[in-house]
Amino acid sequence: MIKAAALKPVTTGDMNIVNNVLTNGRQNIKIEHSEEKNLVPHVVESLACQMVDLDDYIKDYLRELRSLYASKKDTFHLTMDHIPLEKKGEIIKLFENLQGVFSGVYYCENCDVLYGKLTYSPKAQKFIDGIYMEIACRKMVKDILCEFENKYSKRFNLYSNTIIKTGNGSIQQEFDLIIESPSDGHIYLIEIKSGNNFNEFDKFYNIGCKYHVIPKRLMMINNHLSNEQIESIEYFCEYYCVNLKNDSLRKKIFTMLENDL
Repeated sequence: MIKAAALKPVTTGDMNIVNNVLTNGRQNIKIEHSEEKNLVPHVVESLACQMVDLDDYIKDYLRELRSLYASKKDTFHLTMDHIPLEKKGEIIKLFENLQGVFSGVYYCENCDVLYGKLTYSPKAQKFIDGIYMEIACRKMVKDILCEFENKYSKRFNLYSNTIIKTGNGSIQQEFDLIIESPSDGHIYLIEIKSGNNFNEFDKFYNIGCKYHVIPKRLMMINNHLSNEQIESIEYFCEYYCVNLKNDSLRKKIFTMLENDL
């Protein structure tokens, strides 16, 4: 998450409904701050999307890299003997292209190991810790909204790392992505979890209830959930869950927005 100090106040030019509590559809939301629209260079966005595309194959690598950051070690060696041949080249190229995050990347064909060094800059570490997932999902949701807008002639605004409050200001929360429908005032909240240790599904449900977005207008993206786990969470907690497999993000964004047509 981005700290509130890094956020800017929302201006009237940035969004149509800011200062008023949104009561349409029983929502209980007031937007307080939103991050700048142009967050990262295009090349960083492209690298983040490539990481998500290869998620099933690099997930364990990222977990190992995070543990190296935690233990203050900068050299990594990643065994690749379990990676399908057709994906191995893509992963090696991705790591080579992540310049500024990694350095000295090389692949030993004889030992089937990928070597390199971590950069200990705050941005590089945050990128590996999970910001890459937020960047990629933001791009994916933006593209999905464009498709939806073209199909239904309905416009949406997309905001990143946005602080919201309940109508009386008693609850304050930051969400990774917020979709706003200016024509009817509906707001859809999306949170992104890239770690494998998150299991506070009850707290996420309680937050959704406070903002009156349960059901239909709350979504969690978690790439570590299986399809079976998602089915169970959605049944009991009544918010959308997505693991980014099989075009699931596009399908559920469409379903969520179509509920209010």
